[in-house]
Amino acid sequence: MRKVLAAAGTVALLASAALAQTATPQSGGGLADKLINQPGTAPWYVFGASQTNEALPNGGPQGYPATRVTVAAKGANPWDAGAVSPIAKPIGAGDTLLVAVYLRAPMLKDGETTPISYFGLGQSAAPYEMIVSGSANLTNQWKLFYASGKAAKAYPAEGVSVGVHLAADKHVVDLGPVKVFDLGPDFDPARLPKNQ
Repeated sequence: MRKVLAAAGTVALLASAALAQTATPQSGGGLADKLINQPGTAPWYVFGASQTNEALPNGGPQGYPATRVTVAAKGANPWDAGAVSPIAKPIGAGDTLLVAVYLRAPMLKDGETTPISYFGLGQSAAPYEMIVSGSANLTNQWKLFYASGKAAKAYPAEGVSVGVHLAADKHVVDLGPVKVFDLGPDFDPARLPKNQ
């Protein structure tokens, strides 16, 4: 059990450190080589009639870029407003995947939270299958959230994207850096970090 917890802690620390780097990763056999998106170059594309959004060039954690989305009204569905970020590389059947994304709700008071009913990885086109997913309760501070699991089947390059559903409430949400790691078919998802 200690080895599993240590491995999860190591992956969490490495994911956090890797998220702090927005440049294209250098090859060298580390966690950065497992990236399948292009953080720092792949922006958030925001959609929905009830939202407005703006770029925050230095407004993210540690001064990195972010996107602020203001949702004017709770939607009939959580996905009535949202954001997506494309994935450049293919995914193999049975591969273990980790999505790590910074999120916050900057207008909340200390102690308040607002819900994100879904974030994760899914198909970019119909039938929009979810591959891995999570939910989160945001505070007014940047926090790293995780979604992980195994891909049930293979997906082509540019066939999937990270998505965040934003219409679960009327709120302001900041979307920070996101990284997606493909750890291959032999990595046990139980070893990956979980949201607190």
